[in-house]
Amino acid sequence: MKRVICLVCAIVFMISAALSVGSVLEGEQSLLGYLVGGGDFELSVSITLIQKVQQIAAGEILAIFVLPEGLVRVVTDSRVVTLSSDGEISEITEAGEASILSEVKMIDAFSLVSLQSREEVRGIFLVQEENGHFWHVITETKSYRLASSFASTLSVTANEKALEETSKRLQKSLVEEEDFAPSEKPGKPEDPGKPDDPGKPDDPGKPDDPGRPDTPPGKGNGKN
Repeated sequence: MKRVICLVCAIVFMISAALSVGSVLEGEQSLLGYLVGGGDFELSVSITLIQKVQQIAAGEILAIFVLPEGLVRVVTDSRVVTLSSDGEISEITEAGEASILSEVKMIDAFSLVSLQSREEVRGIFLVQEENGHFWHVITETKSYRLASSFASTLSVTANEKALEETSKRLQKSLVEEEDFAPSEKPGKPEDPGKPDDPGKPDDPGKPDDPGRPDTPPGKGNGKN
């Protein structure tokens, strides 16, 4: 029973981690899609905003990005928080804990891109890829990919291309999440099933049929 409980806890943790990772990718896809479509924002990410979010949102911050409504969306390692421009929390959604750490802090990733780009930053995301974690910093027209272990810009792509890559990554994440999810009718863990059906006791059947007696009493094989 103890092994069954550990197995269930491991599955729940993997699903919870997938939820946090999925929230980051969904936010990045939504932001890129809005920018590629020509959408505009009232807010942008700044050092002041990041510092304010760090004071309010508990836990490791995985993503921060602005919304068209003039709100700020923050994804931490345990929840998704929506803030107003003055830092008032309007919505909190539990997202499950995910153990993701980065040696390069979000404010450092922001500062590095700010020095390289003259565009306003709309979102910063710590994205899990096949070979590790990377910061994705989104501006009006470009997506900057930074290492999470040292402060360096690895690549710069147009937002249209970044949107395609993010959509593929999100789709893969959803497939992996479905693989971890239990089936609709999983049954009980380690269900031993019904004991071997002993069936009915060996059926003795009817006693051997003796058939008709050999010559009924009083009768011969022919007429006397």
